[in-house]
Amino acid sequence: MSALCSSLKKREWLGALSMSRTIDWLLSPDGRFGENPTAGRDALLAKSLIEAVTGLRSRLGPDMAQWRYGQEKFKHALIEHPISAAVNQAIREKLDVGPLPRGGNGYTPNNTGDADNQTSGASFRVVADTANWDNAVGTNTPGQSGNPDDPHYRDLFEMWATGKYFPLAYSRLKVESVTESRTVLQPRR
Repeated sequence: MSALCSSLKKREWLGALSMSRTIDWLLSPDGRFGENPTAGRDALLAKSLIEAVTGLRSRLGPDMAQWRYGQEKFKHALIEHPISAAVNQAIREKLDVGPLPRGGNGYTPNNTGDADNQTSGASFRVVADTANWDNAVGTNTPGQSGNPDDPHYRDLFEMWATGKYFPLAYSRLKVESVTESRTVLQPRR
């Protein structure tokens, strides 16, 4: 085990280690885990669990019942506007969206970043029923408007953060049934 641990500790790029390769090593431990590969693997896993729990205790407190995957201190989504750092708190609160809990990482279906504030990942998705386009659903974040004063600036954020979808209208009849307003653009004469 010590040879494998030493080898892994030397690698700064450990985060880029293939998940498939890691699972293969754990399922079929080899000589890198020491003379008794199974015992070496088991010792590494036990040590990793102890270190993970110790780290979580220091970040989230001693009461495990209060730990939540998807909280501000551990896995959340906060969309910070590009000018947030340059404006006062009141404007920042209008521009930024979140935070909301959002579990997940690069190996989960709602692929998100590996940092505590998840700043990357799937932000738009459509599931289409090609037999009936009006059955299509989608998810998007934070909303469909770039204007912070518009009600649609952040209205989709909570649905996205919780993995929910909204219906997508396709046919003229369906689109007209959900239309809130129309803007007609005409060229000047």
